[in-house]
Amino acid sequence: MSKEIRSYLKAEAKLSGAFNFFITGMVVALIFHKADFVPVDLISFAIDLFIVCIFVGILTALFSKASLKRTKFLESRTGGSSLIRFLSRLLRHAVLFGVLLAPVMFIALFVLTYPILFLFSITEIPFGIYIPIKCVFCGLVGAGATTLEIFSGMHKGD
Repeated sequence: MSKEIRSYLKAEAKLSGAFNFFITGMVVALIFHKADFVPVDLISFAIDLFIVCIFVGILTALFSKASLKRTKFLESRTGGSSLIRFLSRLLRHAVLFGVLLAPVMFIALFVLTYPILFLFSITEIPFGIYIPIKCVFCGLVGAGATTLEIFSGMHKGD
């Protein structure tokens, strides 16, 4: 991978991370502004995480595709694995890409994060701690999703 492409991926990932960091913080603050504690039991956590994955998946797919078109990187590279070529074809329909990426992200993130809450028997988190954790988490998820989407969108799907 060339230095130009690496720097482009880093810049887009940072921008997406910052966007998701601030937007998620505002949305969470609006939803839980009167709560002292935020529930993170199994059902609440699963619903919250799935909504985040849908939101991040669709929005980052739309913005990534627009960015690739703007910079003329869209399908500019040949080769890549069969998975990357499949994702490149899927990115032609950005909303569908986001909708299909969301359950995959949800399962992966749920399996990685919920056991920590379960292990320590955490069922609610103070609002003041929840906001920064949620913002950083969503920023990282958005940066990762954007990197995947842009990298796959650079490759030709055929």
